[in-house]
Amino acid sequence: MEVSADAATRMEIRCARIPIDFFVMATLSFACGVAMAPWVVGSLAVYFYQAPVLALVHTFAIGWITAAIMGVMYRYVPALTHATLPYPRLLMPQLVLYAIGASGIVAHFALGSWSGIWSAALVVMASAGLFAANIFPLLWPQVGRGVAETGMFIALCFLLIAATLGFLLALDKSYGFMSGSVISNLAGHAHLAAVGWVTLTVCAVSYRMVPAIALPRITLPKSAGWQLYALAAGVIGLAVTLLASLPGLTLWSAVIAIALLAYIVTIVRLVWTHRRPIDWSVRHAIAGIAWLVIAIGLGIALGFSGAQSESGARLASIYGVAGILGWMGNFIIGISYYLFPGFVVRVRSLHHWGARSAVELSMPQTRATVFVAYNGGLVAVIAGLVIANATLCEIATVAIALGGLIYSATTMRTLSFAYRRAVR
Repeated sequence: MEVSADAATRMEIRCARIPIDFFVMATLSFACGVAMAPWVVGSLAVYFYQAPVLALVHTFAIGWITAAIMGVMYRYVPALTHATLPYPRLLMPQLVLYAIGASGIVAHFALGSWSGIWSAALVVMASAGLFAANIFPLLWPQVGRGVAETGMFIALCFLLIAATLGFLLALDKSYGFMSGSVISNLAGHAHLAAVGWVTLTVCAVSYRMVPAIALPRITLPKSAGWQLYALAAGVIGLAVTLLASLPGLTLWSAVIAIALLAYIVTIVRLVWTHRRPIDWSVRHAIAGIAWLVIAIGLGIALGFSGAQSESGARLASIYGVAGILGWMGNFIIGISYYLFPGFVVRVRSLHHWGARSAVELSMPQTRATVFVAYNGGLVAVIAGLVIANATLCEIATVAIALGGLIYSATTMRTLSFAYRRAVR
């Protein structure tokens, strides 16, 4: 059946705008998270396994980081594979389900309602399934051929596993059917999501994006593919070890650490071959790599100590801050400066609204303040956690909130031009 030109255009606009929709959700979630942080960080300084802390973590992990990555993949995967999304009519239902499920998980964590959490987790699982239905068919033919495509395919598998395990962990709180300790089960879920889904996606995307930005003709070394496989194997081994209470925690932590160090070395070599001007995107990328190195060291230390003791629990809190906000957060902020305006320009072009340049849609004047407040606040938060000073943590999160809210406001301004004709 032939599709009319108008219908085809509307479908193209829908596919072009869905990343923007996810970026809007991600930015609003980030703003909510940094605004909540000063009120929650005191609980984190006491112990990480508390309802307010889990609500905040999921605000960042599901509401911000995962939503942003979904938006990037909706644009990046079709462009990378030179194909169109097979089921564009699923895009809006997937977004709606994700917004309902993610907000439901955060709200019910804050309320302490486990039945509400696993009910909302079911909705997130359904949304992740719709996302996979559109992305898997594009990536599957490229598995084993392209480094980025293979890495994103494996990462998406980890997303589905992590979402399912998160649902089971919440359901277990209502019905008590899972063996193992709560902390080790939680750690397995966290590493499947944070390392298997997010970090593996970041590695895969940057292996394609960094050469394209820095030096388009450069060829990735074959070791890049093996690094992704080693990272995936390490995540599987660590998750199984944690969930089944098996020996080998230190071994699999070391495998993950070596794989991530290999990633850092590869990226540094790629960038070093062609030195770009150091803009704020690059600065956030450098900061993210520095936080990743810190997180690797903390992860190895946590593998030796565990999180059951008071010092181990504090170490787990520091590890989470360095990994989620330091490594992943800087990557998302940096990549948003580079990608978001271009995505908006594409939508405006399809609408024939007058596609302004990416620079005109951005507000670079605030980026220095965002960088200093955000990363300076993270350093101070970790210092406060090290010395168990809740007051210092609260002051530091105010600085993070300042930088985060400025970033959110300027980013929402940029994204708004995808929904309105005027540019003022």
